[in-house]
Amino acid sequence: MAQNNLARNLTQEEPEQPYVSTPRRVSQPGRQPGFSPRLRLNAFEKVLIIGGSILLTGLMLMVVSSKIALSNSQHELQHLDTRISNIHNDNTNLKQQIGELQSSSRLQKIAKENGMSLSNGNIRNVTK
Repeated sequence: MAQNNLARNLTQEEPEQPYVSTPRRVSQPGRQPGFSPRLRLNAFEKVLIIGGSILLTGLMLMVVSSKIALSNSQHELQHLDTRISNIHNDNTNLKQQIGELQSSSRLQKIAKENGMSLSNGNIRNVTK
């Protein structure tokens, strides 16, 4: 039983922690505590910041203007595609009308109405 009490005594003891002192802040006259001094910018840094700002503004304007130009070009392309499609449809319709007007049955009908006849002896084929 003596050994059981010994184990309890060892676990209940707390290890000693070393004493560490906290550093003290030394206040300087004319400064408030917690105040950090600001760094001054030299002339080169000011010129660099201003130049970078101007460059960034110019690039932003260039991106916006190029987006507008792209949008206008896409609109114009879409308009031209629509016109091409309409003209292609018109051409197809006109070719169909030409085919109907050139049909031999139609030409013979018109010739009969006007008192004409088709004579195969009078037909000549001309090629280039």
